[in-house]
Amino acid sequence: MINVLSASILLVAICFLPRNVSAAITMNSIPINTNAEYTNGTMPAGFGDIWYDWVNTSKTQIIYYVLYSNTVNSPIINFLGQHFQVENGTEVFVGSTMAMIEVYTDTNGDGIPQANFTSGVTEIQYYLLMNSSASYHITNIQKTQTGEISHYLWGFEYETIDAFLLYPEQQPGHAAAKVIIDHVGLGYDFSVENNVSSLKTSFDIGEITNVQSLPDEPQVSLDGLSLSLLFSTITVAAKPYAVHINGQPYNSTTTSAPAIATNLGEVTVNMVKAFDFVFGETYNLTRGGNTETHEVKSEAAATSSVPQSALSDMDWVLYVFEDKLNFTELFGTTWGRVNLNCNASALLYRICYPVWDGLAIQHDPTYVAYLFSNTQIPEFTTLTILLTLSATTAIAATTARFYKRKRINVAT
Repeated sequence: MINVLSASILLVAICFLPRNVSAAITMNSIPINTNAEYTNGTMPAGFGDIWYDWVNTSKTQIIYYVLYSNTVNSPIINFLGQHFQVENGTEVFVGSTMAMIEVYTDTNGDGIPQANFTSGVTEIQYYLLMNSSASYHITNIQKTQTGEISHYLWGFEYETIDAFLLYPEQQPGHAAAKVIIDHVGLGYDFSVENNVSSLKTSFDIGEITNVQSLPDEPQVSLDGLSLSLLFSTITVAAKPYAVHINGQPYNSTTTSAPAIATNLGEVTVNMVKAFDFVFGETYNLTRGGNTETHEVKSEAAATSSVPQSALSDMDWVLYVFEDKLNFTELFGTTWGRVNLNCNASALLYRICYPVWDGLAIQHDPTYVAYLFSNTQIPEFTTLTILLTLSATTAIAATTARFYKRKRINVAT
């Protein structure tokens, strides 16, 4: 039995050791020209750098952060967010990060992973920790025109990634196998038309080219296994907001359903339609030089469906982005800093690829924001507001506990 953390072969663990002295590497100033229509560049993060992309058009702003390093193999983590306004100038921010990659067995045939780590029943066999990449490639932001519509394009690709298949319920760092992922590419295409913005994302996840089972562990095969991407989201709004799944109020922290299949997640602010996560459609799988097309499955996920050891890892890894998400500096709001604690997220969701087998995948989900919207959703009743206020109170309490722990306990 090998614990990869105790064996000190996780570069991420080494890179993030300054967490214990986080006050020494906190940077308060964000060196982004927020008046620019679009720009990209680098800002320091203590042990490495953050590459940023910025778009400011049609009174909405996009901020994208990705972590990389030129001194050690690049840790792999990114954040994407959009600031905009709905009716009467009400400000809204919606952000998301790919918190985890999971490998599951679809034993019940519904295409999505069923998991409840409170009860101990799960279809998730491993979570795939992308440790670090040997190299990276940046696609600088550029502006193109399609007719009268402006498109802002950018991307970032990690190349030759060493990763570990970790058991989800055992002690942190207990691995089944070491694997190599050929690459992970992240591409973005942002545009605005008739007060509706579209942010098309492109996931290009390379084939796993090597699987090396660790000593004293069973032989690992990826044949017949499925892949899911777990995302953590954050919404900040000047008025009460709510998340809706399949037309019903939803909160990952309070739901009793571990997984709810869906093709659409919605955010409303004061019952006004603000933002859509569009999940469905198809993905391409490359097998033996041939391209297969399969149906994407998606789910809204309960906090209890995620191994807490993994969420705890994300809790402190994401702090580096929190220090670069000062809303006052970026957007001129009074919101200050943001809390990216996955355990406080009102919407965790999984994008699922039921047919995988360790092969290369390409998929293009879309985020849609409704700028200056005043379209009320009639089926979202007063109960929604009550649930929203209750959830907001609970999240505020969680946030307060998080910051108390995070900012004071720096010697653990």
